[in-house]
Amino acid sequence: MAVGSITKARRLGLGLAGAVSLAAVAYGAEPVTPFELRAEGEFPLQHVETTTSKGSQNVTSAAPYLGLTGTANLNSDLSMSVFANVGHPQLGSFRDNDNTFASAGGNLVKRWGAGFSTGVSIEHTHYYDDAFGRTANVANDINLFANYRWPTNKDLKVMAGVTVTARLDDTFAVERYSYGVRFNIEQRLFGSRWWVFATPRVRYSDYVGADSGRRDARFAIASGLRYEINEYVSAKILAGYENRQSNIASRNSDKFAAGASIDFDIDFVRPRWPGGR
Repeated sequence: MAVGSITKARRLGLGLAGAVSLAAVAYGAEPVTPFELRAEGEFPLQHVETTTSKGSQNVTSAAPYLGLTGTANLNSDLSMSVFANVGHPQLGSFRDNDNTFASAGGNLVKRWGAGFSTGVSIEHTHYYDDAFGRTANVANDINLFANYRWPTNKDLKVMAGVTVTARLDDTFAVERYSYGVRFNIEQRLFGSRWWVFATPRVRYSDYVGADSGRRDARFAIASGLRYEINEYVSAKILAGYENRQSNIASRNSDKFAAGASIDFDIDFVRPRWPGGR
């Protein structure tokens, strides 16, 4: 989950934030247990610079990210999860809002063999100004997603995912439809505890309702190094960039993010599988 991040679309559009992507792909690599309870977190120091036609905005944050996911494996290839996430967006995730948020939701995942999975997820999110100040926005995301994890060796991990998302506002009126493609690539360096990773992502959004006619295309990539301190805790540094092109010129933007963090990913039901993450 350490890479997890260009995710989450600042939204689930691409992403369900980390929890859905993990639930969708991890099971093909592990023995199935009836129930799993997993906690993940990130304690970062990160800086995000956003440039638009109106100027530049700089945000520096040390607010953590915390997530908890409970998964029931209904049978060997079908699972259902509920999850909650809170805090600041993870490093390199480029969510729609650079301040804090709190979300909760669930998903249903079907696995087709060792590497391929499909599913549906629903997430309800509150976005806040600054550190859990005034509620700036409320969003509801319905996602259809498919992920494929290539059968590689223990030193290389490659996963691709596609997501279709409908974003609804707090009155459940549709605001936009989004379509995304994303890759997660991790390579161990020389058999050590060091990993290099890259996460490119493309997302297209078609707005309806009040913003009907607006079209946005986003390209984002984050890359960096991760060090496995032990099977549950790791440290990483990364830099990321996102470009948004819109048919409404005032919505064009460029974002640059950089930071470092200490991350944890703990399965309370069973230990990590051999070979690390």
